[in-house]
Amino acid sequence: MRTLIAIVFAAVVAAPCVQAQPAPAQTSWQLVWSDEFNGPAGSQPNPTYWTYDLGTDCCGNQELETYTNAAENAHMDGLGHLDIHIENPSPGVYTSARIKTEGLWGIEYGRIESRIKVPFGQGMWPAFWMLGDNITTVNWPACGEIDIMENVGFTPGVAYGSLHGPDGYNETAQYQLPTGNLADDFHVFAVEWSAQQITFYVDGNLYETQTNTGSGWVFNVPNNPFFIILNAAVGGDWPGSPDSTTQFPQDMLIDYVRVYQAAATAGPVINAGGVVDAATYGPALAPGSLASIFGTGLAATINGGTFDSAIGAFPENISGVQVFVNSAASPLIYLSPQQINFAVPWDSLLGTPLNVEVLLNGVLSNAVPITLASTAPSLFGYESNGQMLTILTCPDSTPQPGQYCTLWGNGFGPTNPPLADGTPAAAPPLPWTVNTCSLTIGGVAANVTYCGGAPGEVVYQLNFVYPTGVVLNDGTTTGTLVIDGNTASFMLVAGPSD
Repeated sequence: MRTLIAIVFAAVVAAPCVQAQPAPAQTSWQLVWSDEFNGPAGSQPNPTYWTYDLGTDCCGNQELETYTNAAENAHMDGLGHLDIHIENPSPGVYTSARIKTEGLWGIEYGRIESRIKVPFGQGMWPAFWMLGDNITTVNWPACGEIDIMENVGFTPGVAYGSLHGPDGYNETAQYQLPTGNLADDFHVFAVEWSAQQITFYVDGNLYETQTNTGSGWVFNVPNNPFFIILNAAVGGDWPGSPDSTTQFPQDMLIDYVRVYQAAATAGPVINAGGVVDAATYGPALAPGSLASIFGTGLAATINGGTFDSAIGAFPENISGVQVFVNSAASPLIYLSPQQINFAVPWDSLLGTPLNVEVLLNGVLSNAVPITLASTAPSLFGYESNGQMLTILTCPDSTPQPGQYCTLWGNGFGPTNPPLADGTPAAAPPLPWTVNTCSLTIGGVAANVTYCGGAPGEVVYQLNFVYPTGVVLNDGTTTGTLVIDGNTASFMLVAGPSD
């Protein structure tokens, strides 16, 4: 099957240019500071970045927890996350952590974001926020406060963004998830901050803009950076106390914190509509799909052989290039200045717009939204006379009824066992997929014998028994593949024999 595999990868790499207009000009962001929390399991936050607030109700609000600097309450989980761990060791007693960059690192203006999975339940109060460095001299609220994300247990699907300053300046907005609760998965919370304006985002969705109105606006004090705070409170004036429904222990998981400032040079640009399925160049995508990005200045070099045998996977950073889906790094398959092929991370959210961005040497591109389905079936092929033809491989050049034939595809959805991001499938045990694959050739149902991750490959493989009564008229016929209610229609052409 080596010849066919080469054809499949040629289809992935040598995609034609998608005709789309460049995205409108916007601010290019330069990454200036980050913590990715990739330390070993049990290790504590980096002391060159983070220090602690300590004590019972250390900072007001009538909170019930005791903040500690114990590893039990703030540690790496070994999976790339910081775990702020909330315990209830005895009735009415709660321990948690509140970490901050005060005295170690600060930011004035830029984009500040974090990918977080919050705890849940009555009395929970996670937060990602900032205070002015001059708090020790002018006190609160004269120092200014930027609340990038707060959530309280009694509004589980709502993220709050707030600004607080002197002279009674208090502005709060909220973002309601379209479906589900914040605690169900990771979400990206961000602000973009300039001297005269602060905008608030959840998962790339702009939901609030605050501008300088004069009195109380202390977010443009010269040479007064703000420091970052992450904490998980229990109880307090706003959320109220836990009750019998509140579960313990709880965890606030932080994937990363990243800080950007406006770049001095233009960054990479993704074409409008330039994120597509790598097999057919259509817009339908699913977690695990191979996708293509088209644009300008996406990479400095061409790299078509990115598999890293040392780690047994496709890497997420090559020659200073990274691709983010909802700010989660994605495995890279192919790079060029005009095209990048990558795999959509498996834990990406379904049914909600997710921003795709390219980071090149620390400079972030514009964001192009995609929306994922549970599956997005498509089949690899080639373009001929303006038609996309799918390659069919059978023992004979012209398929015969009862023969076992193969199609190569994309976007089939979850596998069993689950695949890790960037890792090709191993030889799979039965069953091979979570979803059922239904195939018709020329309107006749075909018996599918294998539908999943092909051993050692990042593309999917579909094996089936060629049905009786279907003839390739002039070498082609139509086909339909249905997975989890999502359909791919294709034109079939006979391929070379094995």
